[in-house]
Amino acid sequence: MAKNDYCIIGLGRFGVEVAYQLNRMGKNVMVIDKNPNLVQTASKIHELAIACDASDINSLAETGITGVNTVVVAISNIESSIMVCANLRELGLKDIIAKAINNVHKRVLKTMGISRVVIPEIEIADRIAFQALFNIGVDIVNIGSGFSWVKVTVNNKIILNKTLSELNIRNKYGATIMMIQRQGQVIFPPTNSTKFELGDVVTFMCHDEKIDNTLKFFVRDTNLNK
Repeated sequence: MAKNDYCIIGLGRFGVEVAYQLNRMGKNVMVIDKNPNLVQTASKIHELAIACDASDINSLAETGITGVNTVVVAISNIESSIMVCANLRELGLKDIIAKAINNVHKRVLKTMGISRVVIPEIEIADRIAFQALFNIGVDIVNIGSGFSWVKVTVNNKIILNKTLSELNIRNKYGATIMMIQRQGQVIFPPTNSTKFELGDVVTFMCHDEKIDNTLKFFVRDTNLNK
C-alpha cells in the first residue's frame, strides 16, 4: 500500500464510519477485523478488507500494515485495544489514532506513546453542546494527518478592530487563517493588517485537538463573559 493510505482496525460503528468517510474522500483504505462477517460486509465498499486478529503481531504484520501511513485503532475492548496499539508500536507504526472508551483508557494509551487518542462520545457531545450554547453552525472538514479545515462565523466582539498581527492567532492557537468571507467579498489571503468584523465567515486550518479552543476565540460573545 502507498504511504498515503489508511488502515482501520475494528469494524464497530465508529470504525465503519471513519473508514466510510475516508473512502468517500477518495482515500485508499484497508480495514481489519477478526470477525469474518464484518469483513465480508466491509469488502463490498473497501477493496482491501482482511479478517485478522490484530492482537497477534505476526498475523498483523502479514497484512502489510507496515506500509500504511496512518492507522486508526477503533476497538472498544480495552485489553484488545492496548495489545493492538503495542503491536503497532513494535512494528514501527508512528501515526496512530486510537479510540478510547474512557479517560483511564486514554491515559494508558498516552503512556504507551499513542499521542492521538479520542473519546468519540465525549468529543461529539462537546461539539453539540458548544453549538447549542452559542447558537452557531460549524463546518469541519478533516484533511488528514490530524488537521482540519474549519468554517465559523465571527461572534466575538473582543477581537474586533484588532489586526491579525495583534491577535497572534497562529502562535496562541496553532491556527492559520486561510480566508475571510464578508458580505459577498472574499479576503484571500488575509494579511497581518486584516481586521475582523461581526458576521465574518472565517475559514481556518488547525490541528484537531485545538479546534474547540480556536472556535471559542471566534464566537465568545462579550455578553457571555460578564
